[in-house]
Amino acid sequence: MLGISTVSKAVPSNDIPSTHLFIGMLAHEMRSQISGICTVSKMLLSENDSKEDKRFYLSHVNAMSMNVLHVLNNMMATSRFYNDNVAIKMAPARINIRQWLKLQIRQYDLVSTLSSVKIKAYFRTTVPDYITTDEIKLGQIIKNLIDNAFKFAPSGTCISISVSSLSDGRLLFQITDHGKGIPAEKIHLLFQPFQSLEVGFSGTSLGLYVSKLYAALLGGDLLLGKNDKRGTSFFFMIDSQSSITTKH
Repeated sequence: MLGISTVSKAVPSNDIPSTHLFIGMLAHEMRSQISGICTVSKMLLSENDSKEDKRFYLSHVNAMSMNVLHVLNNMMATSRFYNDNVAIKMAPARINIRQWLKLQIRQYDLVSTLSSVKIKAYFRTTVPDYITTDEIKLGQIIKNLIDNAFKFAPSGTCISISVSSLSDGRLLFQITDHGKGIPAEKIHLLFQPFQSLEVGFSGTSLGLYVSKLYAALLGGDLLLGKNDKRGTSFFFMIDSQSSITTKH
């Protein structure tokens, strides 16, 4: 049953960033996001804007606020994982996986519109309507992989999310973008915290690291699939029922 799980520290102690570096990365991320929120908030105070404009500005504020929360969640998760044998609480819930994924994707409506990159989800008919899992941690994995895909997806392309069932009862998720791929010399940095995969992109690079750890807690793993000049795919598996065992 899902309950409290423990995982060993995934990064050697000599690779753990110092406190001032950790805080510096967090401050850099927060400054850019909060600065954007302040700018758009000022626009909302204008009496000359129409209701439609104000609604658009509010969508911006909401999207940026969600991104701030997302970054903080990654930072907090990383901080916990850096501690030896830290207890991770699991919160199982029965969810309609199709409706649930649709709600996750809707959070990217504004980003999708501004970047001209669509997100489409595909389900195999063998996928059950309901699964039991920790939806918060599953959501963190999905969001991290979508965020990563947006970094590489060119305007006018589509990010696809496919869900299928495996013979052992687990679910397989695959997220694919149609960008230029991850440079070969960067492959070894995958799933390592504080490592940038692409020059010119800001961020703490914690998404893939946290996602791989959460995938393990949910009974599976996160792996790199296709990676070439036509795009990149990541796939992960999770148990679809509450029989997830405690991991050490």
